[in-house]
Amino acid sequence: MESDPILSRESYLFTSTQAGVSVAKAALGPTLSVNAAAGGGSLIDVNINSFSLATGTSFEFYTVLLTQPLFDGQKLSALKAAKYQSQAQRSGVQYQRQQLILRVIQGYFGVLQAKANVRVSETELALYEEILKQTEAFLKTGKGDIVAVKEAKAKYDLSQSNLITAKNALNISKAILERITHKPLEAELADVKEISPMNPTPNKLDLWVQTAMANQPLIKQAKSLLDVSYAQLEQNKRGHWPVLSVVGSSSQLAVNAIPLNLQVAAGFLTLSVPLYDGQIDQKIKQSQAQARATSEALRNTSDQTKLETEEAFLNLQSSVLQLKSAKTALDSAKTSYEATKKGYELGTRSVIDLLTVISDLSSATRNYYNALYNHIVSRAQLKAAAGVLEQEDILAFNSMLRR
Repeated sequence: MESDPILSRESYLFTSTQAGVSVAKAALGPTLSVNAAAGGGSLIDVNINSFSLATGTSFEFYTVLLTQPLFDGQKLSALKAAKYQSQAQRSGVQYQRQQLILRVIQGYFGVLQAKANVRVSETELALYEEILKQTEAFLKTGKGDIVAVKEAKAKYDLSQSNLITAKNALNISKAILERITHKPLEAELADVKEISPMNPTPNKLDLWVQTAMANQPLIKQAKSLLDVSYAQLEQNKRGHWPVLSVVGSSSQLAVNAIPLNLQVAAGFLTLSVPLYDGQIDQKIKQSQAQARATSEALRNTSDQTKLETEEAFLNLQSSVLQLKSAKTALDSAKTSYEATKKGYELGTRSVIDLLTVISDLSSATRNYYNALYNHIVSRAQLKAAAGVLEQEDILAFNSMLRR
């Protein structure tokens, strides 16, 4: 989890939004400032207690101000917006965590699927090579024909090409998994043991859609962002509100030409009332449009989540039938291969028949493994679409592997 840059980025952004909440809270607290000034000048024909301020007179002045807002509607709304923004980012972290789990599962079984395709291609190539050698030997002894040799050679060459493609796909799938985990694949991956295909639990689409509407992090994030836009709209509307603060000050004035050292301490309330600011009305219009846009984004996210959940549900249901069908087709292809091979040895079947059933067996085997791994991944995809995929689900997938 810690090594994934996408999740790390979202986590840092969440930390940033939490700091934003602290900033908004601090804006409601007291502020302390110091203002100081020093300079020189001249006063002509001025007498104070017989002291004349001539050219070169200098003075020093400083003021310490402590200000505590008692009521500031805009800052209260800004705090509300910051909290909603933090909630939205928390949902973003949750979504990326689930997506990482899904990518790990997809990457793992993607490697297993690629390895299965390599095994199938290697087996197919070995069978074609055996037949090619037989047909070439028969041709040399005068018992075979050139057509059989050419057919076997064509199948052999095609199988070699398929094996190269399968090995390349395996290397790519390993690189993808290493990219996801940021760890080298040093150990051999455990393969899947015999499993029974399972329909969604519960096997009701409307229940999964309800779960997605309540749990999908993207929907939670979109709702929080809508709350942010409403809080920002409220903040801009409160630009017309007065601001009440309590202020404490301490000031001192010193002049070098006369014994003048004036110190003043005071406390008072300030009420700031905005009479007119054209920017406020324009900001309100801007935030109103932003709120409407965010509302539409929420509606779109809800529609998309519903569609993806429905699609994942139907895909999982379909994968059950596909796996069962692929298993039946594989058993049939094995039987057909054994029968055709026996017939070829007895001379009742041709080499073309044998080449054909080998191709059929390879296709059936590939289809079975594709259906098997697709079914397993479809389980994770449905949970991810509904927003309920957790790290504990990896343990459930581990239980499907051979030990």
